[in-house]
Amino acid sequence: MKIILIIMSIVYTLMAANAEDAAFALDFEEEYKVALEKAKKENKLLMLLVVQEPCPYCDRMVHDTLSDPLVKKELKNFVSVVLDKHGEMPQAFRTNLVPMVFFIEPKTEVGLWESMGYSRTADFLGDLEEAQLIRKKSKE
Repeated sequence: MKIILIIMSIVYTLMAANAEDAAFALDFEEEYKVALEKAKKENKLLMLLVVQEPCPYCDRMVHDTLSDPLVKKELKNFVSVVLDKHGEMPQAFRTNLVPMVFFIEPKTEVGLWESMGYSRTADFLGDLEEAQLIRKKSKE
């Protein structure tokens, strides 16, 4: 039993949340421009997750919060992209803080809501709801 736990902990630590691996694991886009065009086409908010490696809080965000079935279900209402903080993205969304989540109106590329740092599932579900409400109000 100890061997299994040791192996599992080693595997988990090897699953660091670099942007490419996180995008693959979560089925998110890997390029901002591609995600932006998809969000425009589908008329959905763009959710931009900014991570870096190594970052234990980024790992938790990817493997715990964003992998939660309730969050995955709600994310179907968004186009999601994950980028490394040193990667290509608009200047307005560059940050030194990770993980960082921006909810962006795709037609104007204006950030409507930000979520700084690691969020537990319940808190992140609240962020998703708040971003949608802000978008709705901005269209009225």
